[in-house]
Amino acid sequence: MRLYSILTILSATNLAHSFVVLPYIQIDYAHLIRVAHCKAKCSEKYGYPKIRQNLDGTIDEYFFVDTEEYKKCENGCLQFQHRRDMKRSNLTGETLQGAKFWLESTAHSGKVGSSPVSAVELMCQMPSATPDLDDSFEGLLGLTKIRPSGPVQYVVQWKQRTYALGYYDESQWITASVESDSMIKVDGMIPGVQYKFLVTVVGPAGKLGDTIQSDWTEISNILSVKAPGTPLIVKNGFNSEQGVVAHLHFPRTAYDSCYFRLQVKNATNSIVTDLRVDPTYSILLSHLEFDSSYAVTLSALTSDQNTATTPISVRFNSFQCKQVYGKGSLQCAPEPVSNIRVAIEANSTAMIKWTASAEPENILTYAITYQAYLGPCNKDPTTVYLAAPSTSYEMPLPRNVHCEFMFRITNYDAIGREAFAETRIAVMQEKLASSSYKVPLIAIGVSFTFLILAVFCFAVCRCCSKCPVKVAENKAKLTDYA
Repeated sequence: MRLYSILTILSATNLAHSFVVLPYIQIDYAHLIRVAHCKAKCSEKYGYPKIRQNLDGTIDEYFFVDTEEYKKCENGCLQFQHRRDMKRSNLTGETLQGAKFWLESTAHSGKVGSSPVSAVELMCQMPSATPDLDDSFEGLLGLTKIRPSGPVQYVVQWKQRTYALGYYDESQWITASVESDSMIKVDGMIPGVQYKFLVTVVGPAGKLGDTIQSDWTEISNILSVKAPGTPLIVKNGFNSEQGVVAHLHFPRTAYDSCYFRLQVKNATNSIVTDLRVDPTYSILLSHLEFDSSYAVTLSALTSDQNTATTPISVRFNSFQCKQVYGKGSLQCAPEPVSNIRVAIEANSTAMIKWTASAEPENILTYAITYQAYLGPCNKDPTTVYLAAPSTSYEMPLPRNVHCEFMFRITNYDAIGREAFAETRIAVMQEKLASSSYKVPLIAIGVSFTFLILAVFCFAVCRCCSKCPVKVAENKAKLTDYA
């Protein structure tokens, strides 16, 4: 059996960048726009495009900036913010280039083109794992992109509100962070408080399109991880790159955990994988086996990924090969013949017929093997080969003995793969011979009985017609009538 695989994106990773929602810290919005502009220039020069697979199998194209050159350039952006004389700064290489980018950056550039981001949402929440943020929540802010983002940066703002005395008490927008990834960790959220987020996309030439904001999301008051919701639904599929696939769907909400543990197993294999949520809404399992029964369990994990909740589960059967390629296709393993029928002929032969499992042009040959395994006919198996169009074989039977035969039909496809089906034949020649005379003997016996009765009745009638008493009575009746 070929081992199936799950997309590599399922492996959980910790986010390197995050920000804490602190209401009393406000960073100047214009300043962070300029920082994002400088970093976007560094991304364009020292980053490079890369792809990753989302949980549902779609491709996310982004700019990879986790390089030494980019970090030095970013350092130049940050170090030169409070310096005016570049010659006295002692900056070199990529750091100097970052300082030059800072001088070229501005917070007041107009909109350039459209935003590559269509939506932003707080995808999940769970009790924070940060020691200094007890009784608070962390979550993941996900950006849904409509096209590759290129070398961009994301300026994130947020605000909060609480409901009391019949109205909402809402804060102003608070500028918090510049991020390079479309998956952003947010920490320090307070239970019972609602949060909204605003994202501005900044590229090397300036701001891209309009800002995008999320809906309000309330943080749970329950300081425990929520188990995944039911039902877990499976949709089978197939594609040329990933083979037999299945999409797992469950009702995901903003109150769910950010991490899950997935187990997928069939009769011979079992894989357990930890995963992190993303803006997509299904989990793709790829390279599954054809026509195999799978059991899937999904449980939520805590932020340290050490404790799992009660799992939800589902069973499903993957696509059969013939559902994808058609019955008898050479893409599939051959199937055995079906509908085997046996008829015992009067000339001591067995006529065996079957229904072919595939198109005749995809069958190379048939191998017919039979052997008596019970009775006096026991001997080595006999094998004969038949041409591809064959659908019957006449097997000679021994005479006047009682034997049982095993009969196997093996069909080979055009590339030599095989499949077989078996049946058993009970040959009872003596009983068949005896039973063949039962009907004639009964018929003779019945005929003889009827003959005896007929002779007896005839004799009685003859006797009665000549009896003296009977003759006298007849003459008296005739005299009375005259």
